[in-house]
Amino acid sequence: MSAAEPAPPRIPVVPVAKRPAPLSTAQARLWFVHTSRPPTAEYNLQVALLLREKPDVDALVGAIHRLVRRHEPLRTVVEPRPSGPPVQRVLDEGPPTVDHRPAGPGADAMERAVATATEELRHVFELEHEPPLRVRLAGLDDADGAVVLVLTLHHLAFDGWSTAILLRELAEDLRRGGGPELPAPEVSYSDYAWWERDTLERERESLLRHWRTALSGVQELELPTDRPGHGVGGAMGTVQHEVSPATVQRLRAVAARAGASAFAVALAAWFAVLGRYSGQRDFVVGTPVSGRTDLALEPLIGCFVNTLCLRSALRPDEPFVELVRRTHLTLADALAHQALPFEELVRALGPDRRNDRNPLFRAFCSAVDAPPSLELDGLECEFVAPEYELSRFDLNATFLLGGPRPMLRLDYSRTLFDDATGADLAARLGVFLDWAVSRPDRAVRDVAWMTPGERRRILDTLKGEDLE
Repeated sequence: MSAAEPAPPRIPVVPVAKRPAPLSTAQARLWFVHTSRPPTAEYNLQVALLLREKPDVDALVGAIHRLVRRHEPLRTVVEPRPSGPPVQRVLDEGPPTVDHRPAGPGADAMERAVATATEELRHVFELEHEPPLRVRLAGLDDADGAVVLVLTLHHLAFDGWSTAILLRELAEDLRRGGGPELPAPEVSYSDYAWWERDTLERERESLLRHWRTALSGVQELELPTDRPGHGVGGAMGTVQHEVSPATVQRLRAVAARAGASAFAVALAAWFAVLGRYSGQRDFVVGTPVSGRTDLALEPLIGCFVNTLCLRSALRPDEPFVELVRRTHLTLADALAHQALPFEELVRALGPDRRNDRNPLFRAFCSAVDAPPSLELDGLECEFVAPEYELSRFDLNATFLLGGPRPMLRLDYSRTLFDDATGADLAARLGVFLDWAVSRPDRAVRDVAWMTPGERRRILDTLKGEDLE
């Protein structure tokens, strides 16, 4: 092989005789959820775009068709077997069905686009019979011919990383204007499923030993809720809290000082707030990881995401910057052992697996980069954010620090929490983060999580009670 030739992928291409392929571990986890609960839209994902001017519909539909042809998961159904685990069956190539029903109600184009996207998000996929992709192209009846394009996908075939691939390939296909088709990825998702299974067979025991040690003796997070129980699958509430650019700048400075990522700083703040909220020091928070552990997987649309369990082990007397350093080490250690699928860890540790809870953790944390660039062959377009209605976690803190309007978003299960409680907790997290990165040498127990005005009101209330 010459120096100019790329190295072949480590993931072998499986022969036709090895198809249909098994489900990947991520797919198997979602299939378990799908079959163990009443059917819901809980694991639907979406890419929705408001196109401010009339597109070339034939070109757009053709680009979507070619995207589906390149990426197997978009045309895959799950085939249960009478004996043995289910398999993934890739359907023959064919143009996707496009729904052209009018957009939903609303006072303006964006409101109608959001209503349409939210309506589509409620669709419950029959994963045994239909591909995990629905396409809707709805006119908005305005003078410019604006439309909303909604691609609704089941998580079984898609993840957050896949969004940028989908947008990039649609844009490139439209730019080519019917010219040479984009090449298919070197390996397929079926190849990955076989490779993952074989790799896991070799590494399972050593990975399990690591995670058993890392999580030994940890207790479940006991959240003070407005109602008892667990809230997975219940109605979801969301509150957003703006983060000032100055706080983001200080956060990045603390990260650099600690030799850590910005996410490690945000996660350390979430650890500390949950610890103060619950009164516990040692608990687990879940976080997602892309799961694309080989370069050959980076161009593939599909579900590769894995969930890692991160242990807090708070020390209230240590400076916040030290908590950041230890959180960074916890993250690095988890990433080094990310090859063990979450479902394998759950099976090994045997926690409570009732349908209203996530095993091993109750709170989740993630970070979202700036949204991918959005350009579809010169069309003016913008992202449409649907209203997700079902909660996957009791609490989920998402930090969006890379865009023009930094913010943190807190999702909470309304089964457990009143809206006022969710808003209060988001505010506490925001204030704690502000103070922690402003004075990172202050002990964690001494970092404020109330504004000066709130503290004064509480003190005035207490003084008033003393006088009675």
